Amino acid sequence: MSAFRLARYFVALMGVWSAPMLIGIALGVGLSTWQLTEEAEFFEEIFTRSMQSVVESCTAPTDPPPSRSPPASGTGPPVAGDGGDTG
Repeated sequence: MSAFRLARYFVALMGVWSAPMLIGIALGVGLSTWQLTEEAEFFEEIFTRSMQSVVESCTAPTDPPPSRSPPASGTGPPVAGDGGDTG
């Protein structure tokens, strides 16, 4: 008879605590899912911002290309053997 009373006690205990336990599990899963969604959006925003900064740092400057400098003398380009060459 003692085993029967113990079994009835455990069944009654499970009946009393099963509803709050299921509610707690449901709330925990819901809040965890919400938090993970918020973190995923936050990480996506950070990743997007960092990729934009990388793209901006890799773009070419908007300055015009340098122009060719005029020759030192008005006669044209230097000619080998006219002096000044070292090799």
